Amino acid sequence: MEPTAFTLALVNHTPPTASQDPDAVAAALLRDIGYLPGGIEVPPLGATRRRGRPRRSQVQGLGGSDPARPGAEVLDSTPYRLMVGCLLSRPHHAFTIEELERELGASRPTIYRHLNKLRDLELLSHGDGGDGGNSGDGGDGGGGARPAGSSRRRRYGLRFGSLGRAWRFTELGAECALEGLRERVDGVWREWEGRRRARAKDERGGGGDGAVRDLSQSHVSYRLVVRELGRPDATAPAEAKMRELMLAIGYLSEGRAPDADAGAGESVAWRLLQGCLIERCDRTWTVEQLMAKLDASKPTVYRHLRKLEALDLLERTLVGGTPRSPKGMRLRFGDLSVAWNFTEEHARASLAAYRETVAHLERLMAEREGGAGEGRAGGKGGGGGRGGGAGGGGKDAN
Repeated sequence: MEPTAFTLALVNHTPPTASQDPDAVAAALLRDIGYLPGGIEVPPLGATRRRGRPRRSQVQGLGGSDPARPGAEVLDSTPYRLMVGCLLSRPHHAFTIEELERELGASRPTIYRHLNKLRDLELLSHGDGGDGGNSGDGGDGGGGARPAGSSRRRRYGLRFGSLGRAWRFTELGAECALEGLRERVDGVWREWEGRRRARAKDERGGGGDGAVRDLSQSHVSYRLVVRELGRPDATAPAEAKMRELMLAIGYLSEGRAPDADAGAGESVAWRLLQGCLIERCDRTWTVEQLMAKLDASKPTVYRHLRKLEALDLLERTLVGGTPRSPKGMRLRFGDLSVAWNFTEEHARASLAAYRETVAHLERLMAEREGGAGEGRAGGKGGGGGRGGGAGGGGKDAN
């Protein structure tokens, strides 16, 4: 497997503790952390299938805390069966790639691709399945006798044979990634604050005076993908640091990020964040003003504003002192470092919700596997069926 870097999606996650269906809970968690591919996301209960993530109003109105049981599209998918059918159902067993090929009936490149995603989440154990003690079989004899020459064959399993313990590594990786983002945000703000103050002396006005705070909530669901980041280059120019930050927070994608020295002036996304919201953070902008300033269409401006709003960096205000004044947006409190506090708190709330779901899922999986074991023991003489009498009441995860 190729070297990978920690990656975790943080979103508005409601712990589905009301559900006693382990498949529904697992699908909801795996979808939100970014493991399940977007093409097989589980729609909320009663929602019609649509592209992209469900709207917040749909989730709240349709019982987001008790997700619908996933359909065959999810249950039969390779990533789901790998995580739930193999790793969660047999947490103390470490699988070779050949065992996973037999279990899943999928090609080796496909299995490696999804194993890489789990390694990105820091959920897989590392090292070779060796000479007895570190194979991770847990004494269950799951792999049978090993073929000759396979003592150094790499094996894959949950860290410490437990989803709850493995998730601690995921949380630690997320905390370190958030610290790296905080370092970049503070560095960029220090670089641009001096320029902003110098420009503000020559460029006054613009509707920021007398703005009234509008405390209505954002209509855009929170989303931040945190990744493993290297140390920032303190000697890099301010434009390069700004570009690196935009990439790190997911505001720009790698293929669309302009060169910091040449293409920045032609990028609407760059000029919106750096030229309008950061350099003129004292000003409240209406969408019409941003369209005129950036020479961009309304859909384009809204698309980039929604990315920033999903990061909790923007606040909606009224441009003027009356309730009938037009609405506008600006950086929260006119300060990027302070605004990032909201992003961090939202990220930690998401991690806490994930932790609650992980604990609930681990309990449900233990109950299902215990019930399946009793069913197998009770039906040994005449049942012959897999998981007969299992408490899972559905498809056997094995």
